[in-house]
Amino acid sequence: MEKSHETKTRTRIAGFLVAGVAAGALALAAPAWAQATVNFSQATPMNKARAFFTANDIPDGKILVAGGYDGSCQCAPNFADSEIYDWQTGVWTPTTAMNSARAAAVSVTLRGGRVLVIGGFDENFNVLDSAEIYDSHHATWTLTAPMNDARAEDFTAIVISNGDDGSDTRVLVAGGTGSDGVSSLNSAEIYDVNTNTWTPTGSMNVGRGEFASIKLQDGGVLAVGGIASDGTPIASAEIYNPARGVWTLTGSMRTARNDLQAVRLLDGRVLVAGGGTGSEDNPRLSSAEIFIPSQGRWKATGDMTTPRSEAEHATLYLPDGHVLVPGGLTQPHTATASTDLYNNENHTWSAVAPLSEPRSGHSALVAYGKPGFAIVIGGLDQGDAATASVDLGQLVDR
Repeated sequence: MEKSHETKTRTRIAGFLVAGVAAGALALAAPAWAQATVNFSQATPMNKARAFFTANDIPDGKILVAGGYDGSCQCAPNFADSEIYDWQTGVWTPTTAMNSARAAAVSVTLRGGRVLVIGGFDENFNVLDSAEIYDSHHATWTLTAPMNDARAEDFTAIVISNGDDGSDTRVLVAGGTGSDGVSSLNSAEIYDVNTNTWTPTGSMNVGRGEFASIKLQDGGVLAVGGIASDGTPIASAEIYNPARGVWTLTGSMRTARNDLQAVRLLDGRVLVAGGGTGSEDNPRLSSAEIFIPSQGRWKATGDMTTPRSEAEHATLYLPDGHVLVPGGLTQPHTATASTDLYNNENHTWSAVAPLSEPRSGHSALVAYGKPGFAIVIGGLDQGDAATASVDLGQLVDR
């Protein structure tokens, strides 16, 4: 999501009103570099149109979506509604609403059928310090202790350690948009799931909003790019060491970018692509680059066929090793239905079949129990209104 510079309490969600949201899932199959494409077909729509929502796998082959923004009014367009998709039946069923309306929150999947949803904007665009946990076995939401800092918009939220008994113990949260709705935070904190406590940890070297974060193969967390409090895009990157509780700057990207797409490849390298260049009115990027953790440096790779941002929660590492980037914004308030597919063997992008409609601020997940399938959910359409529509993508050989 991109910040608006005309108010301290609303970000680009409000920008859409004036004009008119995970990192990809990692599949562990070995790549099979056939000449591939992806075809999309429409699936059953959600019960509620939503963008800038959270989407997480839960047990029994189901997906939980929670909160979001519907673009329908300037009164209270952010909401708390939640619903569940069943891969077996293809049906969406409403479930218990969250305790607070949330848009542009961040979520992580915990063990035991639970999902932690953190921060975001409430119905009045106040930045939240609260978080809550969904228990899929009882269909209940329970508020956790509040964070030390309110935060929203594409901040880090990554499980960094699990207990010996199989329970999650620590979730790293860092950066994001602060309580004034415009400042980019550098603070970080750890949530202990077992004790329900938030504890400050080492701060990032750079305040970042609208950035990407990826868990590396060695357990470190990479934070890259983003936007500064003054609205300029960021090229730098840094890595959090969970054992030491400190962030260390690493090599900077060749190009500063915010609202970028990022995914960890099977060999441990990190691909970033596209993104914005600061203000909502600035051009989007088509360039892409790869981070090599062992060398702490970035190298250029092929450009996407279309410049795009705001597809960060819909970027997927597919089971055959390709990377799918569907939809996004190609220019201010202009969502696209086009889709790019990255081939890591020859470092090229190809345009594949389009989505059923333009989308930005949407989400995507690799299909449960359906090899070669992905689901693309919701988002804002070309008219800056949220959609309830859903696309199923199938990876096929050309």
